[in-house]
Amino acid sequence: MSLLVIGSVAIVAMVLSVIAVGRTGRRVVQPPSPEQEATARTTVRWRLAGLVTGLVVALAVGAQGGLGRGLLLAAPLFGLCVLGGVVVGELRVRPPQGPVRRAELGVRRIRDYLPRRLATAVAVATGVLALTLVLTTAAGSPDDLGRAGRRLFRHCTATVAEGRGPWPGSYYTVPLAVLVAAGLLFAATAMVRIVRRPAQAGDPAVDDALRGSAARSVTAAVGVLVSVPLAGVAAVAGMTLAGFGCRPGWWQVPTAALGVVVPAALVLAAWCAAVLVVPSGERRPTPISPASR
Repeated sequence: MSLLVIGSVAIVAMVLSVIAVGRTGRRVVQPPSPEQEATARTTVRWRLAGLVTGLVVALAVGAQGGLGRGLLLAAPLFGLCVLGGVVVGELRVRPPQGPVRRAELGVRRIRDYLPRRLATAVAVATGVLALTLVLTTAAGSPDDLGRAGRRLFRHCTATVAEGRGPWPGSYYTVPLAVLVAAGLLFAATAMVRIVRRPAQAGDPAVDDALRGSAARSVTAAVGVLVSVPLAGVAAVAGMTLAGFGCRPGWWQVPTAALGVVVPAALVLAAWCAAVLVVPSGERRPTPISPASR
């Protein structure tokens, strides 16, 4: 029943997110130049390629990983592929061509292109995931076959102990942490490339909108990278804690907290998926600030 409720929340959040993303975007009315059109085609194609590749990789890994580890790593691998598509697309953008070029003096900052609300939510989820992984890893114990961190044990009395699993300990969290760290590094590389790539001839607002669209895709990919594993880890840990017969009273606090984290992470995952599915609903980023003269 709880899984049905969680799935329903995720589906409803996905639908609402798609509608909201499609309606709230303000599109640039100035038609793009041929160079900007070429840039848009190149970046969008590579983003879609990363999206499709990520889906294939996630499905393959999720079906093959043993003891649920593949399912846990599927979402981070999907996010890495999307980020890879963004980076390659930005690297494929050609610098301005022709004998006469125009250069505008200005300062571009990463924060000017980040979607503030989505970026804040992703940053909070990243911090919660890091804290959760540290705590579950520290509490984990080996299972019957000696696999580290797959069970949670508690000494109920001096002579009685209870153990339950699976538990999201080091067997799951170490490879997950490696993938998430790689994804965050990849995202930082993508954002630097988005900001620093050469501007194309045409309306500067259109060029800024293209950068903002890419930055929004990067943020959403990181959101998927973080939120889906967070929901999985929190759900498994919460169910394991609740299943103990001799659990102390104070365990109700982390169990309740994990119960809040799961739907919140799923809503964030739906939001990020909607951004990746409906990339056209982009807000115009804050104009670049002029450099001091």
